[in-house]
Amino acid sequence: MAAEIPGFLLDYLAQRDSARANAAAEQFATLTDRERGLVHDAAVMGYVQGMRHPHGERIPKDHQIVALVVQECLAFADLYPTLTGYVPEPAEDPTP
Repeated sequence: MAAEIPGFLLDYLAQRDSARANAAAEQFATLTDRERGLVHDAAVMGYVQGMRHPHGERIPKDHQIVALVVQECLAFADLYPTLTGYVPEPAEDPTP
């Protein structure tokens, strides 16, 4: 049988979660557009790679992870434009 977590502790944990979220948002707001883009691209790709990593397998060295992430970003250039420099081509005007 699991013990119930006291309400005061749940309140404290919720306050700490909120404080961390606010601190992260404040820090993110201080970044330039390019820095925010790089953080976005790295965070999303890091999450994707983490979800794909087989449970129990050795985690690669940092330089191997960086190389893999850059390769994957280049493979999906339109999803990671800050890193890849992707600029969509303007749509052609169908009228002659």
